[in-house]
Amino acid sequence: MRRRAGKELSAGGPPRLETGRLLLRALTPDDAAAIFAYASDPEVARYMVWEAHRSMEDTEAFLDLTMSHYESGDAPDWGMVYKGDGRLVGTCGFVAWERGHARAEAGYVLHRGYWGMGLTSEALRAMISFGFERMDLNRIEARCIAENSASARVMEKAGMSYEGTMRGREFLKGEYRDMKLYAILKDDPLRPSSR
Repeated sequence: MRRRAGKELSAGGPPRLETGRLLLRALTPDDAAAIFAYASDPEVARYMVWEAHRSMEDTEAFLDLTMSHYESGDAPDWGMVYKGDGRLVGTCGFVAWERGHARAEAGYVLHRGYWGMGLTSEALRAMISFGFERMDLNRIEARCIAENSASARVMEKAGMSYEGTMRGREFLKGEYRDMKLYAILKDDPLRPSSR
């Protein structure tokens, strides 16, 4: 039996998604200052695969890469706008999309001033719905450094299941790090914590 490839996305960026407290929208070059505000925070970057942005040029390079993904119709990335104050407070998206396997990996980052509010789980749930309904995915994965208990909680609250710890999986910031892997399948029953 032939595998189905995931649906193609149109060039020009992802469609807007809306949750109770968030607007997920395509990023623009005008978002550079807002992104730099959190991406330059060493505490925000602590568990990320990337280093804290040292200058606006780092942020502009990230945005240039994102714009090129938009133009090619690659895996979508969104800016997370908090409706409470209208600020862009983070980004989320699919960092890898394997169309032939109908699988994608989700990623996210949030401004430290908005931690602990449940916003990232809310964004991740919207991404999961989009991935299954609009990208025709069968499996969505996400992973975090094993010590990052806050990110593990985000994935659990979004309905993802812990599948195991991959020992020494990534060489990050000078050392091999264990990574926790979470996933959800299209046909998984909705868990109570994901509502």
